[in-house]
Amino acid sequence: MTTQEVKRKLTAILSADVKGYSRLMGEDEESTARTLNAYKEVMTGLIQHHRGRVVGTAGDSVLAEFASVVDAIRCAVEIQKELKTRNNDLPENRRMEFRIGVNLGDVIEDGEQILGDGVNIAARLESLAEAGGICISGTAFDQVRNKVDLGYKYLGEQTVKNIALPVRMYKVLMEPEEAGKVIGEKKAKPRQLQMATLGLVIGVIVVVAVIVIWKLYLSPTPQPEVASKEKITAPQPEKPSATIPTAPAPSVETAPKEKITPPSPEKISKPVTPAPPKIEVASKEKMAFPLPDKPSIAVLPFTNMSEDPKQEYFSDGMTEDIITALSKTPKLFVIARNSTFAYKGKPVKVRQVAEELGVRYVLEGSVRKSEDRVRITAQLIDALKGHHLWAERYDRTVKDIFTVQDEITKKIVTALQVKLTEGEQARVYAKGTDNLEAYLKVMEANWLCLLGSKEGVIKARQLLEEAISLDSNYALAYSTLGLYHIMEIWLGLSKSPKESITRAMELHQKAIALDSLLAHARIRLGYIYAAMIRQHDKGIAEGEKALALAPNSADIVNLYAVILTYAGRWHDAIPLYREAIRLNPKPPNNYYRHFAVVLRETGQYDEAISLLKKAIEQEPNDSLAYLVLTSVFSYAGREEEARSAAAGVLKLNPKFRIEQLPQGTHRDLAVVERENEALRKAGLK
Repeated sequence: MTTQEVKRKLTAILSADVKGYSRLMGEDEESTARTLNAYKEVMTGLIQHHRGRVVGTAGDSVLAEFASVVDAIRCAVEIQKELKTRNNDLPENRRMEFRIGVNLGDVIEDGEQILGDGVNIAARLESLAEAGGICISGTAFDQVRNKVDLGYKYLGEQTVKNIALPVRMYKVLMEPEEAGKVIGEKKAKPRQLQMATLGLVIGVIVVVAVIVIWKLYLSPTPQPEVASKEKITAPQPEKPSATIPTAPAPSVETAPKEKITPPSPEKISKPVTPAPPKIEVASKEKMAFPLPDKPSIAVLPFTNMSEDPKQEYFSDGMTEDIITALSKTPKLFVIARNSTFAYKGKPVKVRQVAEELGVRYVLEGSVRKSEDRVRITAQLIDALKGHHLWAERYDRTVKDIFTVQDEITKKIVTALQVKLTEGEQARVYAKGTDNLEAYLKVMEANWLCLLGSKEGVIKARQLLEEAISLDSNYALAYSTLGLYHIMEIWLGLSKSPKESITRAMELHQKAIALDSLLAHARIRLGYIYAAMIRQHDKGIAEGEKALALAPNSADIVNLYAVILTYAGRWHDAIPLYREAIRLNPKPPNNYYRHFAVVLRETGQYDEAISLLKKAIEQEPNDSLAYLVLTSVFSYAGREEEARSAAAGVLKLNPKFRIEQLPQGTHRDLAVVERENEALRKAGLK
């Protein structure tokens, strides 16, 4: 590797090995090997569940990396608790106890491997940990001290081979009564105190500067503070209802539908000053889901205020791009497109959105496009406090659309006080093309594919081919064209499904070659590997990469769970399905159908039936939901209900035959045969 090729990154490293491994092998090699393999499989599943990546498993060791130190330490604790439970079932002399070290440090990427001081420090921490224990470095401790319900014991500074300075070391205290404690930590030395004081002074100066800038340039009209419900001690009168209208909200200046005149430079991105209306405060107690432990946001569909309704794709596309950008950072909890687009065109209250989706913040806005001009308004609302964090209007040329999207995204991240690393910023604000016409064509094509009509999908192909001719390096255009080829199979447009699958794979691979950070291309490719050509391990590998790139994307999480389902890793898939539905509380039916299959195979029939009934209520013409429901009733021995569900299949699809179903999706073909037999038992042929 030449100097120019060296690629570095900051990452959280988890290093683990077995205490007394040589003794265990000396006493019983076969038993030790079986236990080790079983425990490694458990650890791998937990690492993946916590959004980590297994880097190596040589001998008795496990090396993994995480984008978040919090995820790494939570994973380490869960590993030790799970292995402790399993060890309780073994004789004392056969128990296999791992030591774990966690470090946040700089590493060198070498293909799939990571090397360097960051890894060496993690390995040193692991070697100093007790059996069944966890040691973390000072850099890791500084990040998680007040973010995880754990205690810590300071063990002093340790020397590490080839590392110039000693490394601070902490033991993780996992018992509930230890949470919040830090034992034995030394007070800062005079020099450290001087540096801390200097840092505090600088911090105060920065805060004052920010306040001054805010007051002079950014602050909207002052408004009465609305107390959060946690602070209310006496009954308060109900506040007037604020509604998110289908036209721009009152807090944003609204102009009649006329051509947009070019603004003078000083008016561009000018903050909106009219006072926003009062907003009903959302109640945590009434939320359908508990608030996440990080800032949570729902981005409502931007309203199309243009005279031409065909410009709907433009406003929808802009909304989707903002959601996609925000979901690329694990430090935010972002509700998926399907759930927020359920409110499209409906007058709904901010409080209603927050309580139904379980979020604190709501973004809404509007788009008016006229020839080469565009006016975009946006406002971010804190639903728990009932006020606007900011409201802004942008009068720009259409060519500036990428810049406006980035500005809105950055303002959201800043307002929610989320600090991103350079790498995270690059992911969040990355764009795949500089060609505006190509971008608009891909936006419209994606919109047409989502609509799902044959005519729309055919037109989408034409638009995508035109986009590629305009920018042959536009990765998203290739990936969306790959989606088209899968859609043509679903809609019966393909003359040769086998050729369509091959072409879709080629296009996704082309997209990845152009942009290795394009998560949707990776997950779609992974789905094809697992669900269509029985290469499940390749599907899992692509799914892991996609999840690392977009850990907050409900569609990515859901599709990765689908891949694991076909691979037979049902217990790993279940928590991912639950996470996907939390990210997308109003998901499309394919979330429910696939999740029900896993619940069926693990004997959780009642929950599977509940999900499928919800799917049918949401879309009464979903024949696949009736099909899965038929199999679940049959598995559960509820034969009369199985026959009733089978009648629903035939009512919607009178020509249905079992042999029409894909017969090779699951790694274990016995699953397919059991399903087919359950359908036959219910009267389907």
